[in-house]
Parts: sequence; structure tokens; C-alpha cells
Amino acid sequence: MSKPTRSARGACLLRASTGSAALWLGLSLLDAGPALAADPGADGLSVENANANQDLARSVAVTGREAFNAGDYETALALFRRAYTLYPAPTVVLYEARTLEKMGLLLEAVEAYVRTTQISIPSGAPEQFAEAIAAARQEERALRLRIPTLTLRVEGVSGNDPNLKVSINGRAIGAAQFGQAQRLNPGTYRITGSTGGDRSDTAEVVLSESQKASVVLNLAPPSLSPPAPVIRSISAEPNDAPAASGSSLRMAAYISGGIGLAGLGAGVVTGLMSVSKHEQADQECDDGVCIADGNGPGLVEDFRSLRTVSTVFYGVGAAGLAAGITFWLLAPSDPDPSQAAIAPWISGKTLGVQGSF
Repeated sequence: MSKPTRSARGACLLRASTGSAALWLGLSLLDAGPALAADPGADGLSVENANANQDLARSVAVTGREAFNAGDYETALALFRRAYTLYPAPTVVLYEARTLEKMGLLLEAVEAYVRTTQISIPSGAPEQFAEAIAAARQEERALRLRIPTLTLRVEGVSGNDPNLKVSINGRAIGAAQFGQAQRLNPGTYRITGSTGGDRSDTAEVVLSESQKASVVLNLAPPSLSPPAPVIRSISAEPNDAPAASGSSLRMAAYISGGIGLAGLGAGVVTGLMSVSKHEQADQECDDGVCIADGNGPGLVEDFRSLRTVSTVFYGVGAAGLAAGITFWLLAPSDPDPSQAAIAPWISGKTLGVQGSF
């Protein structure tokens, strides 16, 4: 019996493969022989090696397609890449791209689709090669629209600060990338930033396909409580010194106490406003992630500003009350209640102190 021809061996392989797509892939590799085989001018050994690589690549690719159909994408990816090293057919790298897409590695899949379109095929190559390149172009364009983006902003510190360190899942991010939409694969990302010491912030975001997310890290230094107000003493004639000293201390007590009460009142008002902004931000942002084009980022900034202002007012109020109590205790005698009175007042968005001495 004569040795089976190369075409007969290919026909046997096609009958043995499972699934119409695997048959198509095997046929593409088989028919590529005349177009992509070794140079006809090469010696017989080179041609024989090329044919052996082609047969092995076809077998590996068909097995990879079977793994792909079974959902075993990691195995399929390894087999497609192995087949491509043996025989660089565009049909093989096209299925490598499709496998990466199934695995959620959208960025890597786009790169594989681009590699498919860049493969040069000579005249006489099978139609399946041109069809694979055309399919890669179309699938690449559709896939790019599904890639999510993340825009990162850092506040409270200069991007040129040498101590500034920002990373996404452990990968360092430079200041040039702040404010720029970065394409990422779908998944969970942990964003951290620090400038050394206690100045650090962390955020976590879960990106889904086509999502456009925005994250703001606040690395501003902690606010300090304002110093207690300084009250100047009022000069008096020597003969009136005791009375003048007592009257001055009582006046300072009234003023300081009024400022303290007004500060506490302002702290309460701005604190309630910050709570309202926080609730609005929670409604705009899902799971702590604000959409860049929505109202969420602005509401978050308003909340942080009002929280800071409220803290300052509380500090002023506490300092004012402490000073008022101190001055009152130092006063030598009690004043006539009919001669002195002081009280804070709040009207709309205005705060003040009124009284008589």
C-alpha cells in the first residue's frame, strides 16, 4: 500500500476533529502549506521540518479549540500560543485574542487582535486567513468600547512632592497620570497614596465593563485648632484700678463666652450641612465610587469642606468658652445683672453676638 499523501492525512484529521469550528481551524492550517511553507529553494530537510511543524501546530490548535469550547480558557490560551510559535497563522492568534477576552483580560485581548491584523499573508494564502484578519479588526473595535477607565485625582499635595507615592494594586502611578482616564481590565482595584508620616489615603473601586469611574485621594495635612483669642487689658487711672480691672475682666468674660457660644452654634449648623452633603453623595455614588461626570465628586468636596469648617468652629467655640470662664473667675466682684448682658444670635446664614455692658 502506498504512503498516504499529505492531503489524505489532512482529510483524516478533519474527520476526527470535534465541532465545526475546530474543523475550520484545522482546514485553515492545512491549506496554508503552499503559501506559508518554507522557501521552495531550501533543501529537502528544511521543507520536511516545516511540514512537521505545520502538522504539529494544527494538532495543538485543534486541541486548544476543544479546550476553548469546554470553557478551559487557561489551557486553551497556552495551546494557542504554542501553536502560533510552531506556525504563525492568523486564525490561531485570532483565537488567542478571543480566549483572552473570555478570561476578562480585555487589554491583552485588544493587543492580540492588533497582532492578528498586522500579520502579512502572501498571495495564494487561504481565504480563511483574510477572513480571520477582517474578523480581528471588527472584534477589536467592539472590544475597545467595553474597556473601563479610572480617573485618579490627588488633592492637598503638589504632584511634584518628592515624597508623594501613589499606586494602583501595587503599581506605581506618576503625577503625569493624575486626572487622565486610564484603561484597565474589569476587576477590583485598591488605590493608595501617601506623602510619608500620617498623611495617607486609600480607596477601593470595582470596575465593570464600559464603566468610567473617578477616585479622589485627599492627602491634605490635618487641620489645627485655632489658638485661644487674646484679650487686651484696658488701662485705668491709679485710683480707679480695682474697679476698672474687675469691669475689664467681666467684659472679657462676656465677649469670650459670646464668641464661644457663637462658635459652637456655627459648628452645629455647618456640621448638619456636612451630614446632608454626605447623604446626598451616598445617593449619587454607588459603593463609595463616584461617576466622574455626575454630581458625586462635587458633593464629596462640599462635605469635606463643611466638615473642616465645622471642626474649626467647634475649636473656636471651645476656646472662647474656656477663656470666658477663666476671665469670669478672675473678676474681683459680681457685676450688676441689670448693667450687663450678652447673647449669641443666628439668623438665616448669619451668626453674631449682641449685648450691653
